[in-house]
Amino acid sequence: MAVDCLFGIYDYLALPTEVILMLLHYAAELFEEKYGGSRRPSARAIEKEAYIWANQEILSLDRAEDYIRAQKKRRGDIGAVRAVLGIRDRDFSPTERKAVSAWLDMGFGEEAIAIAYDRTVVNTGSFKLRYMNRILENWHEAGLHTAAEIEAGDGRGRSSAPPRREDSKTIDRSILDKI
Repeated sequence: MAVDCLFGIYDYLALPTEVILMLLHYAAELFEEKYGGSRRPSARAIEKEAYIWANQEILSLDRAEDYIRAQKKRRGDIGAVRAVLGIRDRDFSPTERKAVSAWLDMGFGEEAIAIAYDRTVVNTGSFKLRYMNRILENWHEAGLHTAAEIEAGDGRGRSSAPPRREDSKTIDRSILDKI
């Protein structure tokens, strides 16, 4: 099975042999990072990664190294966002991972995401993914991506809290409309 898979990657996907060797090493590193040293990637996991590489036209060692470096940075960024959101005992759900990837793709860093998280918790009382996503989308549309840009551009400042109503358990809808 594994030989057939490797031959398919070489023949059908037309990845060069040196790129296939780097792919195998990368897949092994991913599995070691995720499961520890006890598991090796399956032929299917290797084939799936090979399709990603082929679709992104990773056909040289330089492109493969750039891709691996970018993916390592992305995994680090995702880990930093997980810490900002206070998620320590589990991995992101597929929906959360998609949202976090979109935020990183929009150009938001850890500090900007932390501000959005703080505003979400202050305004809703807990972490609400859709609410936080909307805050970040609004900032992106306004061209605000760094903490300094957000503090200067949205007029609220990091430390300013929304006005409180007499009933502290209800949310002031006028504040929500501004976000």
